[in-house]
Amino acid sequence: MRGWLSLVLFGLTALAAPLPQVYDRLEEALTRVRLEEPAQATAALDRAQSLLRQEGQGLPPVLRDAAVTNLQEARQAVLRKSRADLEARLLLVRHLVGKALYDGFFQAPSGEKAAYLARLSRATSLDPARVQEVQNLSPEEARRRLESSYLQLMAEDLSRALAAPSRPEAYLSLVRAYARFLVIQDSPQSTLKAQEFVQALAKISGGENFRPDVQALQEKVAAWRKSLAASPASPPPSPSPSPSQPPAPTPAPTVAAPTPTPTPAPSAPSSAPSPSQVRLAETVLPQEIREETSLLRLNPEVGQRVGEALQRLAIPSLVNWLDLLDEVRSSLAQAQLYAETGQYQRAKAQLSYAYSRYRLKIYPVVGAYAPELAERTDRLFLAMQNAVGLRTVDFTVLLGEIQEIEERLLGGTLGPWHALQVQIELLLLGIPRAVFFLLAGALAFFPLYLIRLTFGGRNVYWNLLGLAFLFLVLPIVAEGLSYLGSILAEYGGLPALGVLANLSVAQALAPYLTWGLSAFLVVALAGAGLRGIAAQFGLLRERGAEVVPTEERPATTLTSETIVEWDEEF
Repeated sequence: MRGWLSLVLFGLTALAAPLPQVYDRLEEALTRVRLEEPAQATAALDRAQSLLRQEGQGLPPVLRDAAVTNLQEARQAVLRKSRADLEARLLLVRHLVGKALYDGFFQAPSGEKAAYLARLSRATSLDPARVQEVQNLSPEEARRRLESSYLQLMAEDLSRALAAPSRPEAYLSLVRAYARFLVIQDSPQSTLKAQEFVQALAKISGGENFRPDVQALQEKVAAWRKSLAASPASPPPSPSPSPSQPPAPTPAPTVAAPTPTPTPAPSAPSSAPSPSQVRLAETVLPQEIREETSLLRLNPEVGQRVGEALQRLAIPSLVNWLDLLDEVRSSLAQAQLYAETGQYQRAKAQLSYAYSRYRLKIYPVVGAYAPELAERTDRLFLAMQNAVGLRTVDFTVLLGEIQEIEERLLGGTLGPWHALQVQIELLLLGIPRAVFFLLAGALAFFPLYLIRLTFGGRNVYWNLLGLAFLFLVLPIVAEGLSYLGSILAEYGGLPALGVLANLSVAQALAPYLTWGLSAFLVVALAGAGLRGIAAQFGLLRERGAEVVPTEERPATTLTSETIVEWDEEF
């Protein structure tokens, strides 16, 4: 028993790879992302997401979730062929992981500090020579040197944004400065706020005059550098009781094509809070939000958290948030229609977009009043994105979760039956369900073989009963074939076989009606066959025939001739 537990603990420890190794694998995936090769780029981004989910236990949850969401937005940028948006997303991903490397450097043992510094230099484009200088310094002096280097790079990026000949170039320069700020945002000398970067980026995207905002950022960066140079070496900031405010979403550039609302890049406190624990520094809510939350059947404290989440996401009212929820619902409905018609790539794309919108705009608010529902819906989204053989009923369950979010907000619920369906989905979705139906479809031929082997086919009634068995197992065989086609289409490089998914009873109306017809044939054929067999055994009499009393029935002697006659008859 102790050996088994040791093996399990070793396996769990192996799953949590060291952060420098995680970054190496992430960087290897991100280097393959190119707009010129969209198929390779989307595959690399999917690989990077899987890496962060499976091996990114060393990252704070807030950073990991933000990086995954930015990777999803990068995937959408590849599909839209938006080069500026793609580069911005990848910058944020690298610097979010860079923030974890930056914090990890000060906590790592002496023998591992060099590995953290080397990856930090690559992730955030720091000069390797300057990075190596801080390896043997005290933590306070190392922090000052690194912070000074980032501030110098931020000043250069802001100058480039002001001098940029086009808005896309200004946007990328400002995003680069914003990404560097995320790494050192916990500094006590900082007077900058993420919202200031966000407002400037929004003006660039909206075609407004952004230069005064960038100049104001320049002044604050210059003041920060002077304050850092004048102050003595200070100890690293200790974790405060209330977590720092996460940065607001980064707006997407309007280059080439319209882009979805971009990803929030949260701050990285040493212990990341859950969505229901994050609080704003300012607790005064706008009048409209206060009025709306007061009408909800929620505790005043929960209503306050909902209002703070709306304000943090820059959503002016609860009605606007419900519109965003409808947007997610609409995307899932489109994905369901695409799955029903066999367009599985488009269905997966719509599902991915719906999940990105959910993580950006829905998850933080739901986490304020129903954190367990927010986590359950998030797990269902992730399970469906990674599942093989999606069916329309899967989208129905996920749409039910979106409705449950709205019902919980208004004080209602869809009930325990819906919760049970979600748990079954989470348990069996994907490979387990596919393997179950493949086994059932393969084993369905065994009773048919036994019937044919036992009764041969000389008796018409046994043949009718065999046909009834055939139509009884036909839906099971069709379901197994549908999942075989889905597996070969997604993992075997045979996308044409994806059409077999339309054989599934859970897919569309036609297979459902076919299953009903097969059930009718089962009843008809089994009834005819069993009636004939019963008549041959003398268990049925023709209507109106006189029934011979049992005591007057002549005795029958079982002889070899009788047995031969029965054998010939059947």
